Amino acid sequence: MIPGMKTLRAFLLFAVILLALALGFIYSGLFDIAASSPDIGAVRWVATTVREHSVARRLKDVQVPPLTDPALIRSGFLRYQESCVTCHGAPGVEASEIGQGLSPYPPELATVSEEGNPKELFWIVKHGIKMTGMPAFGVTHTDPEIWATVAFLLKMPKMTPQEYQAMVEEARAEGHQETGHP
Repeated sequence: MIPGMKTLRAFLLFAVILLALALGFIYSGLFDIAASSPDIGAVRWVATTVREHSVARRLKDVQVPPLTDPALIRSGFLRYQESCVTCHGAPGVEASEIGQGLSPYPPELATVSEEGNPKELFWIVKHGIKMTGMPAFGVTHTDPEIWATVAFLLKMPKMTPQEYQAMVEEARAEGHQETGHP
């Protein structure tokens, strides 16, 4: 017998057994895919780790424009009201029933974005995240529109519920519907 052939055969046998066990698990229906039951720790860790490293790997080419212009932030607020508040809530506003029923639960951006990385926020809003309910807004919004949303996301954690509500009322007075543009 050729040296190393025994090791190769053992490895191939192990790989076939591992594949058979994986297929058996996949077809067994044992894994609970219900959004109403939380992921087990290992699944949650894998999903979180893959997401974090995948996003970080894709940020090098993202160039952050100036994000402090009040008009840009206002535009971002209108887009947030239109597309994001349902799932993520806002200062003094809970996520809707839709957002509360998602798994994993969407982050409360009014608190999470405070230390937010603008490049990461832009990439996530533009490209979405598979298997989380986070859509890719890059297919329906331009980069400047997404940057406006990011500008608002960075401002929102510093807002009180009263300040946020004042922006909602101002938008209504200008003819915008509560959830966005007319």
